[in-house]
Amino acid sequence: MFFVLIITAAFVVISIFFFLRAEKLQRQLISQKRDSIATRKENKALVDSMILVATRGQEFAKARLASLKVQATASEYEQLIIHLELISPLINNYSIIFRECLKGKGRFKAVSQKCFENHDSVAYNKFVALIVTGDKQLQRYWSSDNLNGFLFLVEALLTTDESNNVSSKNKKSVCIS
Repeated sequence: MFFVLIITAAFVVISIFFFLRAEKLQRQLISQKRDSIATRKENKALVDSMILVATRGQEFAKARLASLKVQATASEYEQLIIHLELISPLINNYSIIFRECLKGKGRFKAVSQKCFENHDSVAYNKFVALIVTGDKQLQRYWSSDNLNGFLFLVEALLTTDESNNVSSKNKKSVCIS
């Protein structure tokens, strides 16, 4: 009889222990669910912000490209017009490349190649030749093969074009004088 009482008491103590342990685990599970929901909301807000940044960046780059094309056409600077046509697939697919670069390092060249090949089969090779024959800064941006390199490359290509356009206007005005 004493033996049965000890076994019953042991089962009661073990049952109470597991009940309290289950309650603690249930509270932790509820807390983790709340944290997970909050993290998902924050993640969605950040993703929406990144999409907004990519879209605004694309709009800005397209506007700069369009204004450069207008200026190059007005000044009849043929080399700049060809140069702008070479970089236009990169600018027109800005947000796609941006999103793919966010996924990880090593995606910039692959996705830009796809974008260029959708435009023209030899456009990518011409673009790479432009980068390779360009200044060392462009080559560094291109070889970084990440989002940061892409952003700097686009800015450098559009800034280089603006400086080329200004210098061509100066050369033209010197020739006319």
